[in-house]
Amino acid sequence: MFYESHRYKKIILLVLAALVAIIWYGVFIYEKKRDPQIIFFDVGQGDAVFIELPNGNQMLVDGGPGDSVFAKLGREMPPWDRSIDVLVLTHPHADHLSGLIEVINRYHIGMIVDAGAEYASSEASEWRRTIEKNNIPVVPLLAGDRVVLGGEAFFDVFVPFKNLSGSSPSNIHDASVAGRFSIKGASVLLMGDAEEKIEYRLVFFGYPLDADILKAGHHGSRTSTSEAFLRSVSPRAVVISSGRGNRYGHPHQEVIDRIHSYGATILRTDELGDIRMKFTGQEFAAE
Repeated sequence: MFYESHRYKKIILLVLAALVAIIWYGVFIYEKKRDPQIIFFDVGQGDAVFIELPNGNQMLVDGGPGDSVFAKLGREMPPWDRSIDVLVLTHPHADHLSGLIEVINRYHIGMIVDAGAEYASSEASEWRRTIEKNNIPVVPLLAGDRVVLGGEAFFDVFVPFKNLSGSSPSNIHDASVAGRFSIKGASVLLMGDAEEKIEYRLVFFGYPLDADILKAGHHGSRTSTSEAFLRSVSPRAVVISSGRGNRYGHPHQEVIDRIHSYGATILRTDELGDIRMKFTGQEFAAE
């Protein structure tokens, strides 16, 4: 009888300890996410950008080349949160797409937005099959569209310039979704793998490119982040997402030198790992 009573007391204490741990975890999550934040995940040679707002809305832009993005989302999102409101695929190259396949299998996705262009690869085929299996709505984007995330946060689409649904561009980078995320007066320009040809059109047609933070196009390749484009954006910080010791030599030294010549701070995932930025008023702080 004494043994049974002692055992029940231990169980009750364990349950209470678990409840206290859950409560403190909830407090930690709340404190951590009072401010809007954007995280440039270190996914190796690829891109994955996670945006989270205090109202709980989330947007994931690309997923990197492997499944590491899934583990990173698990560390950022509480166990009870199994949904992502908006998933953006900038273009269907494997270094942006592959990680998203596991994500859409494991999370409820409100909608997927992309440029609508077709691309022939095993990853792209599996992507389309997985979308159909999970019955996820897909919305093709066009310059001038706005994705509203609530809480004065939105993503303005600058590229593609025309409807690319069903098309197969010879260079899929020409079909890369690019645009500006804005929140509380601060802004982040996300360029996917858009190259100089796209940048020049954005400058020539007078798109509102000025932004506090620029996510450099094409992993810091010399094909992107041109001088005229940098001058128009005038960023305070430039994030470069690339893999350590990658075989492409990204980021290229001339791009690094060009960015430095404009006085912007360079933040690299291959050197810093995940890069987290929180927005307070019209300011941002990198962690």
